[in-house]
Amino acid sequence: MVFVNNYSPEPEISEEELYGPEPYDLNFILPVPQVLSTDKLRLVPFIPRVHAAAYFEAVRGHETIYQFMSVALEYPSDFLRFIEMCRRDKTAVVFAVIDTTRLDPKHPEWEGSLAGIFGLLQTDKTNLVTEIGPAIVLPAFQKTHVASHAVGLLLKHILDIAPSGMGFRKVKWTAFPLNLPSNKLAQRMGFKFEGLIRWTCVIPRVEGYQKDGKEVRAGDAGDGLLGRDSNVLAVCWDDWEEGGRELVEQAFARVG
Repeated sequence: MVFVNNYSPEPEISEEELYGPEPYDLNFILPVPQVLSTDKLRLVPFIPRVHAAAYFEAVRGHETIYQFMSVALEYPSDFLRFIEMCRRDKTAVVFAVIDTTRLDPKHPEWEGSLAGIFGLLQTDKTNLVTEIGPAIVLPAFQKTHVASHAVGLLLKHILDIAPSGMGFRKVKWTAFPLNLPSNKLAQRMGFKFEGLIRWTCVIPRVEGYQKDGKEVRAGDAGDGLLGRDSNVLAVCWDDWEEGGRELVEQAFARVG
């Protein structure tokens, strides 16, 4: 029996490629709207040359917000590399979250302030499933309307029937079990707990920062890196039609 295995790894993203191509190609398998908006928030495609500097300024000194994340984002080059990896993955897209209740004098063209990033991952056009992620709210905007409005906009965009939405059947949310704010946000927005998936990913080592995870056995192929379980939650089309949409509208209407 003769066979070959011609696999070769994807080339590393170089420093020159961290900000992506010009013009910026979202490379996503679904149509991407220019903007998704409520009366307090806008989602627009995250373009590193436009948004990254403000993001880094806002997160500097608060890198512990990445404590529960399974990717390395703590250093600007790692963050940009992650964004470029998402861009090259046709199943992923990342949005800049603009809070329109707070103007940024440095960026009047945004009609608000950068409040975080939200996106879609593992978008499956055949089975009509996607996952919300990353979901990062910058420190100055936590415990405000930002998270609920961002999640609600993505749910409406994915689950509403065309032409107002994509007409998908399921939106997933995965969270580290100890990340209580993430789990509570999902439940508050109508996501239903589907189960705990064990050992879903390897947690990278980031010099100078703590990452939470589970210890592993000696000698495994992960070189001693921690692992993570994940809670999986979801909103399906029937959840959406049977009260999920109304729950989101209530979140949009809530004051504060």
